[in-house]
Amino acid sequence: MRFVTLILLLALATPVVADTIYGKVYSWDTLEPIEAVVLIKNGVEQRMVAINGSYSFKVEPGNYTIIAKSRDLIAIEHVNVRGEVRFDLILFPEFELPEEVPEIPSEQDYSVVALLLSFAGIVAIYAFKRISLKPKEELLPEDLKAVIEVIKANGGRITQKELRKRLGFSEAKMSLIIADLERRGVIEKVKKGRGNVIFLKTP
Repeated sequence: MRFVTLILLLALATPVVADTIYGKVYSWDTLEPIEAVVLIKNGVEQRMVAINGSYSFKVEPGNYTIIAKSRDLIAIEHVNVRGEVRFDLILFPEFELPEEVPEIPSEQDYSVVALLLSFAGIVAIYAFKRISLKPKEELLPEDLKAVIEVIKANGGRITQKELRKRLGFSEAKMSLIIADLERRGVIEKVKKGRGNVIFLKTP
């Protein structure tokens, strides 16, 4: 009986090995590391200030919500931690939602609402046309423009490795830029062997 009790006490005394999640926090417009408050939670919360954009947490294996915030920029992501996980975050502008939900208008107000909706639709179409008339590259940050120029100079396609070599960007920053340009529909990434080939999409 004493032997069994001793075994149980040793098992309880054995420290639980925590996993690690770490990474960099980047600003969406410059894709440069940014100082931010980073919080990770799953019942219990941990938080830290990411100096120079770097953060790291020791956590138990499981699913977590990770939040990073800097001024009016924010990122909210869900991540599964098993072992050592690198998880970079890109902070985007935080959009405020109205505090109160507007009341549903009565039947006699429908004509006024329809008029207002029509006016709002016209304004939205006009604004969309003004934005769409601008060349895509005018709306891009300088780092993204530089990537596009290199791809153009190379005939519209280049390997990601060669692109990073010419621009002198880190591997993490290059991956973020490629992901951003893909999301904007400017480029297409094709897997080839152990690397990627980047194609510039024609407008």
